[in-house]
Amino acid sequence: MALTQKKLQDLKDASLSSLLEDDAAAWKAKARHAYVATHGFIKEIRPDDVVPLLIAELEVTPAFRVYLAKKKLKQKYWSEWFAELIIDRYWSELKGG
Repeated sequence: MALTQKKLQDLKDASLSSLLEDDAAAWKAKARHAYVATHGFIKEIRPDDVVPLLIAELEVTPAFRVYLAKKKLKQKYWSEWFAELIIDRYWSELKGG
């Protein structure tokens, strides 16, 4: 996974790690949905296989879009980095069932 220490720090600075913690169940559910859908066509699934589908879901999630707008986080990479963070945090649970 391409979640570097710099990305983690930037996510923390943008309070996206707090956003994740504040509604962990909702973000975990989105990760589970992306995992199950991806696993339907990739049997030997890896974390980076799930990220693109999770990004697509995040990009249309009203709460995430509103958060980015309020924080003036307009760059496209925030969705990707947040998806990487979610997968990083919950990968063992996702893979375990």
